[in-house]
Amino acid sequence: MAQALNGYLGIQSAMEPFSADWSGNVRDQVRDLQSLKREVERLWRRYNGFKHVWEPNGFPFEGRPEFNDYLLTQATDCVILLNRRNVLRRIVSWHIADQAGVFHLWRDEDRVKLLNHRFEPLDINAIRKQLAREREASAAVERQLDEARVAYKMLWYEDLFRVESEDRKRSALGEVIAFITGRPFKPTLLKHRALRAMDPANAQTNVNSAVTYEAVPNIHEIENELGCAQTGFLFR
Repeated sequence: MAQALNGYLGIQSAMEPFSADWSGNVRDQVRDLQSLKREVERLWRRYNGFKHVWEPNGFPFEGRPEFNDYLLTQATDCVILLNRRNVLRRIVSWHIADQAGVFHLWRDEDRVKLLNHRFEPLDINAIRKQLAREREASAAVERQLDEARVAYKMLWYEDLFRVESEDRKRSALGEVIAFITGRPFKPTLLKHRALRAMDPANAQTNVNSAVTYEAVPNIHEIENELGCAQTGFLFR
């Protein structure tokens, strides 16, 4: 999403500045709430937005979920919530990335590292627990934003990245841009690379696939036990 938004003239979004594998990672500079505020202020001097990925347990600030709460409700006055209908794929993909130490495919060597990794079985009980608390976690985020009176827009990954029509992608992205800028979307300001970033075949935006799933020893056990219409399947 951040790559696509950066393809619109006037938007400059930082790519997961608090994630460990981003070249501009500032997570190690965050020790307490005061240092987090300082790093956020520095980000706003250079960018007018940033992408942040987090988990209810506090990731990427292990054991400090209040840092994510601050970023969600106090660091900005406008939030885009991007989620997936296929929750099982999102959670399994996160466990695969965490085990391999590859969350993005910025370089060719990142893909090589991912494909050559010898995976251990994933913790099926941990995945089951994450699935169980997913709905409540999502609802809790929306309640936080409502209580903080922060404007937000909920988006589904599949509606942006799993559609074939460029017109539909452009329209969906235009709605997001109009929301965050507060101005009408102008297609003439959108560069072609924005739509390329939303292409399902784009290697950089799709870290995991059936190939990486099959490299996990117990992946079919996970599919058979946890895959369903409500949370999604891995291979359908």
